[in-house]
Amino acid sequence: MRNRIAVVAPFFIICFKIVFCAYCDQASLPFSGLKKGAIRFYLDGEWFVPSCNEGYRVAQPHGRIVCRNGVWSGHFPPCVVVSCSTPPPPIPHGRVKWYTGTHASSVQYECDPFYTLASESSIRCNFGQWTGSLPVCRDTRCYVAHAVHKSGLAEDKNATLDGQFLEVRCAAGFVPSGARLLCSRGTWIEHGASPCLEANCTVDEVRHGSLMEVDERRVWRWSTFRNERKPTFVKVHKGGTRPPGHQLYVTCESGFENITTVCKHGKWQPQPICPDGSS
Repeated sequence: MRNRIAVVAPFFIICFKIVFCAYCDQASLPFSGLKKGAIRFYLDGEWFVPSCNEGYRVAQPHGRIVCRNGVWSGHFPPCVVVSCSTPPPPIPHGRVKWYTGTHASSVQYECDPFYTLASESSIRCNFGQWTGSLPVCRDTRCYVAHAVHKSGLAEDKNATLDGQFLEVRCAAGFVPSGARLLCSRGTWIEHGASPCLEANCTVDEVRHGSLMEVDERRVWRWSTFRNERKPTFVKVHKGGTRPPGHQLYVTCESGFENITTVCKHGKWQPQPICPDGSS
C-alpha cells in the first residue's frame, strides 16, 4: 500500500471542493475478530491486509480488503473463530465420548465401568481454548471402610456392587446382628445399627476357685415394714452365657486376691484363673 499523508481531514476538504472523492471507512466493517488498524479512511483502490484478534484467524491467508467506489470488497468475513486443536482434558475414571473441537461446541464424557457421572460436563471450546468445569465420575460400589455403623465388621477391601447387600463377615468376638447394609450408587443404606454385635461370653468352671456375681434379692426390713432390694453375691455355675460388659468375681481356694473379670468381645478379660493351692 502506498505511503499516505497522515492528516486526512484537510485532504477531504480539498477533494470535495474539486470533485466528489469515493472513500471507505474502516469502522464500517462489522466483522467480529477483525483488528482495526491506525488508518481509518481509505481512498478508492486502496487496500489493507486483515489481521485478527486473539481467538480468531484470517479466513483467507494473504487476502486483501480493497476499497472500490466507496465499498469494501474482499473475502468476508475476513476473520473466523479458531477451533480447539488439542484433545479435551481427560478425567479420572472416565474418558471423552464425543467432541468436534469447533468453537462453542461442548464435550461429552462417559465413565468407566462401576462409575457414574456425578456432575454433567461444562467443557466447551471457547476461541481455541477448552474452558469450563470437568465432570466427576463417582464409584458406584460400596466398601466396608465407608460404613458409618461398622462396629465388629471384619476388614474387607472387596467392593459390594450397586444394588447388592453386604456379605457380612464379623471379626472375632462378634456375631451377625441381623442388620443389613444395602449399596446404593456408592453409598450404604444403613438402619442405625452395625451388622455385627458383640458376642456373649460362656461361663466355664474355674479350677481351684469359684465365680460370683452380684444379684439383687428382696429382703424384709422390720424397721420399714417393707421388702427392699439388696445387692448380694451369688455363685455362678458352669453353663449359660453372659452379655458384653457383664462382670464376674473370681474367688480362689488358695486365698489368692479376688479378680474382677469382664465380658468383652466374647471372652472374659482377664481370663478367670486361680493358682493351684498345693504349690
